[in-house]
Amino acid sequence: MPGSDIVTEDDVIRKRLLMDGEGSGEEKRVVNLLKTFVKWVKEPNSDEATFQKMITIIAQCEMTVDKLHVVKQMNELEAKNYAKLHSEIELEIEAGKERIEKYQQQLSKAKQIKSHKLQYDAIAQLIKQYPSKDETTAAISRTEKEIEELKKKKIFFEEEVQKRKRQFEVLVYSIQQLQCELSQDPVQEMEVDS
Repeated sequence: MPGSDIVTEDDVIRKRLLMDGEGSGEEKRVVNLLKTFVKWVKEPNSDEATFQKMITIIAQCEMTVDKLHVVKQMNELEAKNYAKLHSEIELEIEAGKERIEKYQQQLSKAKQIKSHKLQYDAIAQLIKQYPSKDETTAAISRTEKEIEELKKKKIFFEEEVQKRKRQFEVLVYSIQQLQCELSQDPVQEMEVDS
């Protein structure tokens, strides 16, 4: 079956990866060591070179194990360093967020102050268009004096008009009286003429 072949191939690949480690040929070394060992055991007259070859392969495997152990320790140390660095970065991010919030509040206050300053300047310009309180008070005082003087003149002229009116009425009355007298006494007028 094709499905069983795939599983078998996966198992083989998995075993090879477990044996090989990082792909540095450890599986071949172990297989080579096993073959050499079997050969050495089967042949009692094996030479010292085969034994030294096995010792060398074992030393290489031990060195690889030691190397992997050191790499593991370094990886653990790096993981601790990264965790520490991560927590430091998190703290810096939080501090940065707090600073940003603080600066945003300061910016908001600065914008509000600027807005108030612009409003103040606009109001100051409006105020400058009008005279000061002292000038306004002096102008009001002068105007009140002028009004009082005009009232006095008005009273004076009204009295003059009334006086002239009475004089005119007296004159008109006198004219009327004179006309009446003249119209009633025509004889006297003739005698005066003669």
